[in-house]
Amino acid sequence: MTKEELYQAELKQADQDHHTPTAGAMTGHILANLWLHQQKVNQARLYTKGCASLFINQKAAEWVATERQYFDRINTLLLSLGEAVPTTTAQFVEYAMLKEDGAEKYAPGKDQLFDLIKDFDTQLLFFQKAIALGKQEGKMKLVHTIVDLDDWMRAEILAGQNFLGNDLMEGRYQEEDDEDDD
Repeated sequence: MTKEELYQAELKQADQDHHTPTAGAMTGHILANLWLHQQKVNQARLYTKGCASLFINQKAAEWVATERQYFDRINTLLLSLGEAVPTTTAQFVEYAMLKEDGAEKYAPGKDQLFDLIKDFDTQLLFFQKAIALGKQEGKMKLVHTIVDLDDWMRAEILAGQNFLGNDLMEGRYQEEDDEDDD
């Protein structure tokens, strides 16, 4: 097969895996979200003003470095499991579930920080799905890696919410209660 045929086969398999879904496909979303979040953290580091800039400037390098370490670790792990990994900007944009807006760099610093915290929270949703699928597929090393990343992000959410003076769950995703109150 030519390189183009190999790449087209990879894209076809990735599309199929995203509709199934598989642990590898869900982890592709994790990778894309990590990639985009690093860009957003850097933007906030450069543009945040006010008190939140102190917190972001203190945390930004750690956040980017830690996310990059997990990004590289998960990529290597997926390859060792025979899974395809997103490697192009187009794939990252397609798979990322975080939202990016260049105008946000002019938002108040506390709003920029809160947006980064909500991005951490959004990523947790994909972790839970990837963990469940990874367990079903017997990919325990992947499960353990994502659990570690989950633990780290939850601690960073807590630190950010505490800095902002927010309740831990403020602005975060919460399951709807389906029970009637009658």
